[in-house]
Order: sequence, then C-alpha cells, then structure tokens
Amino acid sequence: MKQLTCEMCGSTNLLKKDGVFVCQDCGTQYSVEEAKKMMVEGVVEVTGTVKVDSSDKLGNYLMMAKNAYDADNKKEAESYCNKIIEIDPNNYEAWYIKGKAAGWQSTLANIRIEESVNCFTKAIESAPEDKAEEIKTGSADEIRKLSLALVSLCCDNYSKNASEKNAKEVKNSAILVQLWALKLLAKCGVQPKSFKSDMATRINQAVVKAFQNDIQKDYHSSEHPSEHAWDRFTKQSWDAVDLLKYAITLREKEDEARNKDVYENLIFITKAIESSGKYTYSNGGWSKIGWNKDYKEKLINQIMEYHNKIKEIDPEYVIPERPQPSSNGCYVATAVYGSYDCPEVWTLRRYRDDHLAATWAGRAFIHTYYAVSPTLVRWFGHTDWFKKLWKGKLDRMVQRLNAEGVQNTPYNDKNW
Repeated sequence: MKQLTCEMCGSTNLLKKDGVFVCQDCGTQYSVEEAKKMMVEGVVEVTGTVKVDSSDKLGNYLMMAKNAYDADNKKEAESYCNKIIEIDPNNYEAWYIKGKAAGWQSTLANIRIEESVNCFTKAIESAPEDKAEEIKTGSADEIRKLSLALVSLCCDNYSKNASEKNAKEVKNSAILVQLWALKLLAKCGVQPKSFKSDMATRINQAVVKAFQNDIQKDYHSSEHPSEHAWDRFTKQSWDAVDLLKYAITLREKEDEARNKDVYENLIFITKAIESSGKYTYSNGGWSKIGWNKDYKEKLINQIMEYHNKIKEIDPEYVIPERPQPSSNGCYVATAVYGSYDCPEVWTLRRYRDDHLAATWAGRAFIHTYYAVSPTLVRWFGHTDWFKKLWKGKLDRMVQRLNAEGVQNTPYNDKNW
C-alpha cells in the first residue's frame, strides 16, 4: 500500500472526519472508497468508460479562489482559478475571477489588460444563458474600473516626474487600454463614452499636478534659469500640451463641455512657454533672452485659438484682447532682483496688471515706465549704485503689497 496523497495539491496531510478523508491543505474531500483506490499500488486495469466526478474539488477550489480575491490576494486567487480551468476549461466563474485577478496585478512594467480581457471574453462565451447578462455587466464594469486605474497608475508616475518617457507612458497606456477595453465593451453591448471621458479627466489632472510639482517648480527654483533649465522647461511643457490635446480627442462632441478646463490649462501653459527664457550674465548684471518675435506671435496665435475653442463651448465666454508678446527686457525691478520670475517681481507684475492697468492714470504710468525704463536699465542696470538706489524702495513696496493681499507666487502676465 502506498501513502494516501491528495490528488489536487499533493499533500499527505489527510484526516478522516465524518466518514470522509479531508485534505488539511486544500480542503479536498475523498470518500473511503476513493481513499482505498488511491492507496492501491501497481497497475489497475479498467475497462469501459470511467467518469470522474470532480464537482466537489471544483467547488472547493472556486470557494478558495473567491475567498482569496476578497482578501485582496489576487495572485492566490488566480492560482486557484488556473487549477479549476485545468480540470474544467469551460468554467465561466473561474475565467471571470481570473480576469479580475490578472488585471489588478498589473504594474507599470507589466500591464495585463490583454490577458484580463481574454479571460472575461472566455467567461462570457462559457456562461450559461441565464448567467450571460450578469457576466457581461460585471465584466464591463470591471474593465472600465481597471482601465482607469491603469491609466491613473501612469498618470501618478508622470505627476511626480514629468519626464518625456513618463509622458509617453501616459499616452501609450491610454491607447493600450482603449484597444482592449473597447473590444470587450462592444462584446458586452456597453457604450464607451463615460469610460473615455473619465480617462481624459484623469490625464488633465495629471498634467496640472506635473506642471505645478515638477515642470514649473524646477524652472523657477533658480532666480536665473540657465539654458539647460529653460530647454528642459520648454520640452516638458510641450509634452504637457501634447497630453492635454490628446485628452481633448478622447471626448465625444456631446461631452465636449468638459474640455473647457483643458483649454484653460492649454492657455496657461502656452503663456508660460511664451514668457519663458534663459538668463545670461554680462557687464555685472543679468539679462533675459527669450523667443524671437515671430515665434512669440506663433504662440500667441495658439493661445487665441484656445480662447476661441472655449467660446464655442461657452457662448457667454468673453475672449480677451490679443496679448502683446512678453518683454525680454531687463527693466528696473528685474535688474534689481536679478530675475523676471521671482517672488518680488511676481508681486509687482500682479499689482501692475490687477490695479494699475485698471485705471486710465495707471495705464498711462505703465506706458511711460516701459518707454523710459529700458534705456535706464541698459545704461545703469548693471551698476551697484543703481540697484542700491532702487532696492530699498522696491522692498518696502513689495512688503506693503504682500500685506495688502497681493500674492508673490508664480505668475503669467495679463494683457493690458
């Protein structure tokens, strides 16, 4: 006689209970007769047709698969499903649970949505007629949640590090999940509108976070961004613009109202690109070098196009006047503080746009200032006495404006 061994998991830890032998590792039950046959050594000749009843084993495995999945042990749940499928390749419940378990084990390095969709498809095709609709509904709901989660996984990674590689991963993941998810949704008879629009929202949110947390923050970490910093800023900003444009294409015409905030973000980032530049040090002072006039006009054309798109969505939207290209000149405040993009100058620019530009006298002062100051700075902006002359006055003014509520955070010039 050979040792009693579980045929399902190979364990020898079987105990007799209530007239049956129970495997203590996997729970499979064997009758006394089955146990006797399992312990017979040598070759047993069987004639005729033998039908093995594995219903109890399948039931045990299915229960363990469900319990493992509910306990968030997706890998174990998938393993039990594989055991069931080996015995019964048309077990729709095992295919359904495996579809969920496989999909939710996806990582950035191994997105398993194709495998998940194939499992759900097999579950739908194997389900009995009275269960088919239930499996279709469950599969469609699961694939929508899974697809958004996979895109979100890439979006979260991009939000923290807005590299070109991570930006491409966001777009590629969205394309990949659409390729497979839309195929399954069609089989389930479900419209994909909400599914695609939700992906667009997630991408838009990721771009905003990436621009705030990485792209813009890194560029403004220095008072005088170098050519390398400017190059990185513009490349990452254009990647962000590309993602926002892609997000717009995901939405159907009847859902395009949700694209208004996407166009607003396109305007903000394109303005930031237009006003950006690098700094060089010469003659004792810093000078900002930005885009040439033709390229600035091209960027402004894009900005105005985005405004027109918002107008199409919201007829009550008021399109602002066409902005003038931002100045690259190193005027008084910029000469004193060494940067056009620093907290003190952001405060003064806000005050100029929100307060001075609101009155006729203020606008007259602004035009006079920009007519005179470039010459003064060109002559004296690099000298220490010029900076000392103005710094105390500007410091006190900035301090007063901040106390009055004028913010000193990153700022893009308005049109005046």
